[in-house]
Amino acid sequence: MQETSDIDKTIKLQSEFISAVTSILENRSKETTGHIERTVKYIKILINAMKERKTYSNDLKELDLDVLYYSARFYDIGKILIPDSILNKHEKLTVNEFEIIKTHALEGEKIISQIITQSGNDSLLLRYAKLFAGYHHERWDGKGYPRRLDRLNIPIQGRIMSVIDVYDALISERPYKKPFTPEEAVKIIIDSSGEMFDPLIADVFFDIREKFII
Repeated sequence: MQETSDIDKTIKLQSEFISAVTSILENRSKETTGHIERTVKYIKILINAMKERKTYSNDLKELDLDVLYYSARFYDIGKILIPDSILNKHEKLTVNEFEIIKTHALEGEKIISQIITQSGNDSLLLRYAKLFAGYHHERWDGKGYPRRLDRLNIPIQGRIMSVIDVYDALISERPYKKPFTPEEAVKIIIDSSGEMFDPLIADVFFDIREKFII
């Protein structure tokens, strides 16, 4: 019992640290307020549906889902290193600015690796967080970043988060765009199934699309 209690305390402490860091990030980017918490809610909905449909059931069985949900909050941590002038720009990004934004995936992975190395704590939470951060912009067709991985070479954390991240970005207002309706956002994701997104995960997302209007 004592061992379990110690593990729970460690997870709680790490999750509180993650919450503090993500709050700093959201305070820097006012238009994305609430984005991180919404993505965690969406991930829970999507994974529960994947379990019910036995989609990637073997992969999900190997994951500690409670820890996974905590770790998902860390997926955009690399944006801390993006200059405010780019992160909060009110116009469409230039090609060069977009290349800078793209660095956040690899930088986020590096930040978490540094935490692991400097703390000597290679916890499950941090390992999951590292996968969310480093792989959520990879694409099913291999045209994503930073590694241009394809299909099942992309960790399941990245394949799940890519759907959720894009959906919330589409339905959210930005200074440079109006929000898409949930129906429009769903259509964009389904139209990109098999190219940007894992088709099996996209199919589950489509089946439960009404649950994402929260």
